Amino acid sequence: MKHLLLTFLLFATTLAQAAVFASKDGRFNMELPPAWTQPSKPTAGAVLSVVKEKARIDIKPISDCKDEACLEKKVQKDLADVKKKKMEVIRNDYTGEEIKRIDFSTGEPFFYIHFFSGKNDFSSGYFLIGKNAYSVLAKDLTYAQTDLIFSFISPVQDATQPDGSLEMDLTDERAYSIDALPAVTEESLLSKNELQAVEIKPAEQVQLSQAPAVKAKTKTPRTLVTRNMPPYIKQLGHGFDVIVILLFVYIFLQGGALLVRFFVRKKDSAAQVNPNSPYPIKFRRLYGTPSLIFRARDNQGNVLISLSGRWDSLFLFGGIILVVGAVFVMAFTGLLESTQIVKLSAFTYNTIYSAVSLIIPLGFVVFICGLLWSQLVLRQFALYDAKGHKAVYIMQRGFGLKKECYLAYFAKSKEVLLLERKRFSLLRKWQMLDKQRQVLAHITEEGTAKALVRKITGHLWGFLRASYHIEGPMQSSGRLENAGRAFDYFTCNIDKPQALSARDLLVASLIINIRDRDKWYPWF
Repeated sequence: MKHLLLTFLLFATTLAQAAVFASKDGRFNMELPPAWTQPSKPTAGAVLSVVKEKARIDIKPISDCKDEACLEKKVQKDLADVKKKKMEVIRNDYTGEEIKRIDFSTGEPFFYIHFFSGKNDFSSGYFLIGKNAYSVLAKDLTYAQTDLIFSFISPVQDATQPDGSLEMDLTDERAYSIDALPAVTEESLLSKNELQAVEIKPAEQVQLSQAPAVKAKTKTPRTLVTRNMPPYIKQLGHGFDVIVILLFVYIFLQGGALLVRFFVRKKDSAAQVNPNSPYPIKFRRLYGTPSLIFRARDNQGNVLISLSGRWDSLFLFGGIILVVGAVFVMAFTGLLESTQIVKLSAFTYNTIYSAVSLIIPLGFVVFICGLLWSQLVLRQFALYDAKGHKAVYIMQRGFGLKKECYLAYFAKSKEVLLLERKRFSLLRKWQMLDKQRQVLAHITEEGTAKALVRKITGHLWGFLRASYHIEGPMQSSGRLENAGRAFDYFTCNIDKPQALSARDLLVASLIINIRDRDKWYPWF
């Protein structure tokens, strides 16, 4: 728009000295600024050629077209040829249209397209004047300049045709004489007998007035996509309808799971507890802060609190809210526009679509930032004891294609614990290793079907939260069991407490639930 405005102002300052170029056949003129001239060697077959420095415009007659439909087919064929040659076509930023159309004062059409290669800009098209068709090719002009110059082409009025003007010659005496006006008689297109036949009697009028009103049938739209929507939505077509339906299905599942949640009781553990054992270790997430906080307490009353950032989740959540909210607003607005339930002006619809069309890409950008943060930024956090001192430092050691590695450093004992997570696996799989990389335990997610459904729907208010099976030394086994609640709560227990250090298993459980935290939205 800025280029077009600047071009218009430039032309406006020089129009006072504009030059008029007439075609050889005398059917049209082109009024251009004085910098434009006719070349010494015009193009063969052209009825008009003009040049300005490197820019050039050639107009040739064509004999195989006499109507608008033929011109439209020709410009569509040219557009296909341009795309086959891998040239870039300039389209309307909002409507997405590639073929432009303007009409002369005579109502005859002018179709043209803009395209460019690596070195040159081109505009080509066809127009009709008095059932005579012409082709036009402009080279090395910007699309804004071409739009303006093409509007300067004007048909020449045929002198043999009547002027059709309704103006009266004021020098004629009859211009001021009422008696000179022609007599006007009222004529009916129906005969007298026909008028009597169609006369409506008073009784018939009453019956018509008492007849029930026929309700206008509202046409049900076949798609939510309307012509005023952004181009990238219109290109989706029915795919946009499918996206909206999937979002409604997801909301329905979340609503159903929330409804069922009110009628499901919390699980009460009936297992006997050894008062001298550090197991079971209970974990609970603390909500209400921007940071991610877990509180762990073993059976002997020892407490550790983990504190870690979750900027990746905040970006992911914000991006999803922006995209989903914008899609619903656009779908609802499209439904209103199609059914006309609420009558709004075209300006209102365009304003809503324009705002939403900017929000959707913004949401994707925010979501991608969160995705990159979660996958590329190394995680570091700490565990604090009951007195608030740092007890364990946890650091991620780079990224691997097949696995992730985490190192836990204990501040008092100076000991090290390693945890490895397998990447690109349907089930979450972890290993505990000592400093010499001897495997201490295998921790594997339970339930393939539950894991697959959770990746598609989220944890559905806790029903699909992950639990883990623990295989340790001395043929010991245990579970990292999630309570399946809306708020995260899980317990770690093992059948042979002497087989694994409770301290190591507590730290491993926290790392696993921080790294592989169950989300309410679809996630891998």
